[in-house]
Amino acid sequence: EDLISSTTQALQSNDLSTAHVTLQGEDKAMTDIIQLSGEVPNLEAKAKAESIARAIPGVGSVLNQLTVQAKQGDRTQEVATTPQDTTATAEVPPVKEAKEPYALTITKDEKDTLILEGFIASKDKEDALLAEAKKLFPKRKVKNLLKIKEDAPKDWEYISSFALNKLHEVDYGDMKLHGQSYEFTGHLASPSQKAEFLDGIRQVMSDPENKYGRYRGDYIITAPIEEPIIQEKHVAKKEKDTVPAQPSVTKPAVSKADSEISVCQQALDTLLAQQKVLFDYNKASLKSRSHSLLDKIASTVQSCHITKLEIGGHTDNIGRESYNQKLSEKRANTVKAYLVKKGIASDTLLAIGYGESHPIASNKTSKSRAKNRRIEFIVKEVK
Repeated sequence: EDLISSTTQALQSNDLSTAHVTLQGEDKAMTDIIQLSGEVPNLEAKAKAESIARAIPGVGSVLNQLTVQAKQGDRTQEVATTPQDTTATAEVPPVKEAKEPYALTITKDEKDTLILEGFIASKDKEDALLAEAKKLFPKRKVKNLLKIKEDAPKDWEYISSFALNKLHEVDYGDMKLHGQSYEFTGHLASPSQKAEFLDGIRQVMSDPENKYGRYRGDYIITAPIEEPIIQEKHVAKKEKDTVPAQPSVTKPAVSKADSEISVCQQALDTLLAQQKVLFDYNKASLKSRSHSLLDKIASTVQSCHITKLEIGGHTDNIGRESYNQKLSEKRANTVKAYLVKKGIASDTLLAIGYGESHPIASNKTSKSRAKNRRIEFIVKEVK
């Protein structure tokens, strides 16, 4: 009822009252699919009605079944006719073939290969990107699956070069470019390295003069730093004396600060894996059942001696991007205010709203969108 009412009011306020709004789906209580039916005067009105419906918070998708009618005098006809011949049908415009999206994927696998697959604007730019790849990854086999395609998005060579350089910083993973957007998937050894990596990207993306498109993901996977395991050789006693001593393996250097950050981050991640921070629908007010979780978060911050903690607010992609950005900021600040009331110093907490820009799921289903609506805690510093 809320979706129908909100969509109907929005359409009426935009002089589209002839569009009728209903819900589609087997379970009407759970569906987020809006169907538009009725008549509108032209194609622009049809497209505008769909755009308005998609922008309503909570609407997952729109089934646009609006019909367009052309007027001739006082008579409305579904098929336009010429004044000279009332039996002639309107000319049907040719269907344009859908263009394959301009995309590029660069994959750094777990072994020794770098794969470049997708589009590049010219042979010269292809050669330049391959030369840069071989320079950055001299020990890797570079597999070239690039195709030449004109009409590249603006600054495509800069965007692809930036992706290649950021991929150099992760252990393995891939960078997917779509137009001027990125999706990053990769592996780093610790949460602090992940935070540093993402901060570097955000700093570039926040520069209005950057040529590198828009950052669209936070898919960097972290794992504990582990000491390499040395497999002992099982040899007979008389042979053991002749076997050369195994060279010692140096344990990766892990600073005390990184180790403590990792422990504290894991403690917070464990709490969030058990329960989410929940808010009232389309609002920044906390649900009461989330108070106990935030009490535990506050206790962990104090016991871990965390001196800098980022509170990240995230939304799904339903609704206007600017609206989602503001909502995520408000929710992050609500969490900060609650933790301050629980005794955490205000200057310890950094509340940031990321809106819909950092999805961890596809946004294609209600379940995946629920995953994207979240609060994250990232430990920056410990005492």
